[in-house]
Amino acid sequence: MKGFTLIELMIVIAVMSILAVHTLPSVQETIVRAQIAEAISLSDHIKKTITEYYYNYKQFPQHNEMAGLPKAEHLVGNYVTQIQIENGAIHVTLGNRINALFNGKILTLRPAFVPENLNSPISWLCGYAEPVNKMVAQGENKTNVSAINLSINCRPWKS
Repeated sequence: MKGFTLIELMIVIAVMSILAVHTLPSVQETIVRAQIAEAISLSDHIKKTITEYYYNYKQFPQHNEMAGLPKAEHLVGNYVTQIQIENGAIHVTLGNRINALFNGKILTLRPAFVPENLNSPISWLCGYAEPVNKMVAQGENKTNVSAINLSINCRPWKS
């Protein structure tokens, strides 16, 4: 009966180890993107609140209280330590159970609107995304999460 030699087994283990090492970063990126996506979903009702405020008052709320929302530190989740409204923009501070490399990082969601017609629909820009022609983004983008860790929707499309 013929079997594998020790050298052959060591080569197989070495090849499998190399493949595992190359797979690990992509798994980590996938996990981080999922965590950030959940953090973004926490702001869905806040986007609706800001949109309603805009249509009612033809301007964007300057802060959480003006929008009728709880204090920033009271808007928390599994991967979020606070959500701050500033001049219509939503600044989501990542934390709690998020990957330690992203603790304290900020992801901004900004409303985009047509300034010539305040009744036009509002679109929301995530992270580094830019507004399309004829639309203007409202508020400052404080995103400091690297674009590679964000979903395609949050990356710049013009560059």
